[in-house]
Amino acid sequence: MKNLISIFILFLSLSAFAQEWTLKKNEDGIKVYTRLPEGSSLDEVRATVCVKTTLSAFTALLKDVDGYKAWAYNCVESKVIKMVCDTAQCYYTQTDLPWPVSNRDLIFRSSLKQDSTTLVIKTNSVCVPDMLAENEGIVRIRGGRSAWTLTPIAGGYVDVDYFASIDPGGTIPAWLINSTIDTGPYNTLKNVRKLLEGGKYKSTTFWFVKELGE
Repeated sequence: MKNLISIFILFLSLSAFAQEWTLKKNEDGIKVYTRLPEGSSLDEVRATVCVKTTLSAFTALLKDVDGYKAWAYNCVESKVIKMVCDTAQCYYTQTDLPWPVSNRDLIFRSSLKQDSTTLVIKTNSVCVPDMLAENEGIVRIRGGRSAWTLTPIAGGYVDVDYFASIDPGGTIPAWLINSTIDTGPYNTLKNVRKLLEGGKYKSTTFWFVKELGE
């Protein structure tokens, strides 16, 4: 059941009323934090890592929805539903859960914006669950948000800050979700770092992304 929980990590909700972040995992340069929002029994999660890459390469990774299965923990299906514009898209993902728990799927509308002064890139993704009909035997996630903050630093590195929050629905107890919620973000960022530092998307550029020093 441990693997079951960690996949609920692609979503963020920054609550106005929440506990302070608590460090839950610190390994191999990746830190994972959790906190409990007021009025909720489910933790929010935050994960950080430093990656030797470019802002454009990281943006390409996030825009390449078909490639999510290579790095997003337990993702077994991913596809773009609608390209809104160059900096916004709607997409579908499905997450595998061990029997007897049903797989979960979700539909996100994701947008990206870069600060013209600091060059920090921020994304925001929110659930839009009714864009597609539900699939039999798969539980549709109806409430969740996620966000990435990408901060360029000297020497060709990007500081990555990832936030997520979700209500997976169904009958999975909150204590079980919270007890292993660090596993998914840790493995996701580990996969992301490996792909990008291995040269994935290294030659990609975008008209709406400016790199440090340009």
